[in-house]
Amino acid sequence: MVYLHVVLLIGIIILAARLGGIGVGLAGGLGMAIAVFLFGIKPGEMPIDVILIILSVILALSAMQNAGGLRFMVQVAEKLLRDHPRYINFLAPLTTFVLTVLSGTAYITLSVLKVIQEVAKSIGVRPSQPLTAAVVSCQIAITASPISAATAAMYVVVEKMGVPYGDVLLVIVPTGFVAICVAAFVASRQGGELLNDPIFIDRKEKGLIEVGIQDSKELPDSHLAKRAVYLFLASVVFIVTMLIFKPIIGHKIGSRDIIIITMFVTTLLIVVTCNVSLRSIKKASLFSDGTESLVVILGIAWLSGSIIGAYIPEIKEQTGEILRQYPALLALVFFITSAALFSHGAAAALLIPIAASLGIEASTIVGAFVAMSAMYITNIYPTAAYAIAADDTGSYMSKRWNGSYLVNHPFILPGLCGVGAALPVGFFLANTFIGG
Repeated sequence: MVYLHVVLLIGIIILAARLGGIGVGLAGGLGMAIAVFLFGIKPGEMPIDVILIILSVILALSAMQNAGGLRFMVQVAEKLLRDHPRYINFLAPLTTFVLTVLSGTAYITLSVLKVIQEVAKSIGVRPSQPLTAAVVSCQIAITASPISAATAAMYVVVEKMGVPYGDVLLVIVPTGFVAICVAAFVASRQGGELLNDPIFIDRKEKGLIEVGIQDSKELPDSHLAKRAVYLFLASVVFIVTMLIFKPIIGHKIGSRDIIIITMFVTTLLIVVTCNVSLRSIKKASLFSDGTESLVVILGIAWLSGSIIGAYIPEIKEQTGEILRQYPALLALVFFITSAALFSHGAAAALLIPIAASLGIEASTIVGAFVAMSAMYITNIYPTAAYAIAADDTGSYMSKRWNGSYLVNHPFILPGLCGVGAALPVGFFLANTFIGG
């Protein structure tokens, strides 16, 4: 029977990958129906904590978006990139990293990608270099964000293992930063000179390349946009402060409750002080995208947790000791699963509780967490696909890099090198601050 269960899980993951988006969650629902009604598997616990945290953060981000806050953050990033074009290969990934860490979502970076392409093209830099670094960096940044769904899923578990929130941040933020630095360096060495590229020359002669840089439009109510951003950032600082100084403050409130309460209050403050319509919140693009992520996490994580959870004793007996002795294997599991599920949050909600139940130390889980960022394995993830579509120079069109063989695209090597270089740093910092 175990083989049928494994076949079911793998089959559903393959189906989920083919459907993509909300279909990932629906595929999980189909798998649950087969597992429960046909195979008699007892339903596992739903990842309720993670879903509630994501919902509350999405609510606040959607309100901020409707107040113009996200556009204001993007404009700040645009100004930085346009003012310092010579450093585009480093500033591009740094910009998307910071934006994603602060917001907890990579979707905020989509508007920046077009700017990166324009600036790179204007100074003769191959756009695929900074664009690739930026895309990989925003994916890695999810594992360094204090309010991302993946980090929330991870900390809900390691908090119960006695790990302070501050120690987690001391590991995941520097580790993520090391990863994007290495990824940026590797990406900057990929491909030849733009001006000598035959594809670029051909497209330029045919008039297919847009000339000049488009000026960004000013926000009509910039003071309201800034206020919304400041309120949201203040909420992030409050959450981090409450969790880091929990022993000093003396409260016993869990991370889930602190995040949810803070985000709900922040949403209300943005609505009241920034003239945001309550009805407009549900129409925000981030709200729809975020709701999709909730369905994804509920469906696929619930299915995987139910099937794998039925065999925890056997898995613990056969693999627990191996993973404890060779922590790099846990990172490999994180990496493969996140790539298969196309979701940091879904992979974290599935794997972190299982890893903890196997007796794997919290330091190993946190140290390997950066590997939960493998969405760049293919070039069809939204940020990667948008970067390719935004580039009119043809720098992604070379047969060597166009993804015709699934993995022959510029995103995979910088991502692998970045995560590979960051993992030893992550394990070192985790052993230093969290210990065994």
